[in-house]
Amino acid sequence: MTRRAPPGQAAVELIAAVPVLIAAALVAWQLVAVLGAGQEAERRVRADAIRAAASPGGTATTRATVAVPAVLPGMAGLRVTARATVRTP
Repeated sequence: MTRRAPPGQAAVELIAAVPVLIAAALVAWQLVAVLGAGQEAERRVRADAIRAAASPGGTATTRATVAVPAVLPGMAGLRVTARATVRTP
C-alpha cells in the first residue's frame, strides 16, 4: 500500500517556495546589473585609452566609474570602476 500525502500539502510547499524563488531571481538580476555596469566601465576605459594612445610619448592613465542600477533594497550607490594605463613610445 502506498501512502498518500495529505491534501493541500503541495500548495503549502509551493507557497513556501515562491518567496525563495523571487529572492533568488532578484539576486540574479542584481548580478546581471553589476556585470552590465562593469562592461560599460570597461568600454569607456578602452575608448579613453585608445584616445590617449594616439598622442606619442608618455604614460596616460584613464579611469571610468559607472553607477550600478539598484534592483535590491540597500544596493543604491553601488559603483563599478575600471582603470587602464597606456604607455606610448
